[in-house]
Amino acid sequence: MLETLQEVAVYFILALVCGIGAWLLKTKKEQLLKTIADLCQKAEEAVQGSGLGAEKKAKVIAYLEAAGVSVTDTVSNLIDEVVEKLNKKSGWLVSSATSTATAAVKTE
Repeated sequence: MLETLQEVAVYFILALVCGIGAWLLKTKKEQLLKTIADLCQKAEEAVQGSGLGAEKKAKVIAYLEAAGVSVTDTVSNLIDEVVEKLNKKSGWLVSSATSTATAAVKTE
């Protein structure tokens, strides 16, 4: 009976450790995605113009490396995913600000 309780306790602790590990990984990924999205916006503001995606991505990578983030293929793919989502949803702050300014000028 004592051995069974010990086994249950060990499995419970292992499950708890796995759950905490999964939560930490999810939280870290969410923070990284937010940071990448913010850096993509900054790169978009710093390098204006279309067809300059490689230069903008290089800026994002430089920002990340300066912050101590090791840019692996996974991180590079996350950058591409963020840019793709922003492009699909027209989520660029610069383009929103530009269209708002253009609309304001046209109404005057």
